[in-house]
Amino acid sequence: LGDELKCSTPRARRTGSTTHWRDVCTGLAEMRSPADGLVQEKCDYDLVMPLALLFYYAVLYAPHIPPGSELLLKAASIYHSFLTWPVPYCDVFREMLTFISDELKAPGISFQRLVRTEQGLSVKNYQSSTVTVLLLNRSEVQSEFLSIAEKLSGTEPPRHATLVLLLEHLYQVTFGTRCDLDSLHRLLKAKTLEELSEIYASAAEAQEVAAASSDPALARERLQCALQDIAGAAALPAVTGDAQPSRLQPIPIPAARCYTYSWDQDNFGKQRGGPI
Repeated sequence: LGDELKCSTPRARRTGSTTHWRDVCTGLAEMRSPADGLVQEKCDYDLVMPLALLFYYAVLYAPHIPPGSELLLKAASIYHSFLTWPVPYCDVFREMLTFISDELKAPGISFQRLVRTEQGLSVKNYQSSTVTVLLLNRSEVQSEFLSIAEKLSGTEPPRHATLVLLLEHLYQVTFGTRCDLDSLHRLLKAKTLEELSEIYASAAEAQEVAAASSDPALARERLQCALQDIAGAAALPAVTGDAQPSRLQPIPIPAARCYTYSWDQDNFGKQRGGPI
């Protein structure tokens, strides 16, 4: 896929490593090639999960996968053969095949759903919310970890910034460098929260409709038309017919909403009416 599809993820940066598409392709080859040690031929249960996760996160964080790329189709072909493996491996690959199917029809939809879920954002026909809760015994946890946990639970990305990030991701992952991301960023930042909410609701609904389609090629085509119409109505930068000389920009997943509770607090069970 070329150097343009290198993807440095937040998780990778924290460990000082970088995820490359070359590594993903190598991992897929190890899962299918009978000459190289074969995960599948040898039923190597210890390797199959890490290789699947490597692929999942590489696709999740990818700024854009060219429509002509066969990476997802090749992965689907390989993963389909693992459905005969015992539980829980077959279940994992069934989920991976659903993930690939959604990405083929609506690029980047897994990223969008994850951020919406972790940030408590809902759109029509897709309402889901996840809150991370840290239960801590202060006498058993190091002070540095306590400091980080309290900082995470005390901060939450502004809704305006989250919507800007989601729209930037949605247009770049769909159109690649045909989308002028810098201009898009400037215009989105100038929008009010109400305007951004309306734009994103329309864009996210178009993406969900695409994911529910049965024809990947037609779904992507209709999604692109819908996003171009939304951009035109909102006076956003037009998507050009040709790729621009700019490079793809990795877009990080914002930190999930997080709440910290201590074991010595007696009100945790009373939070049912709150955010939990």
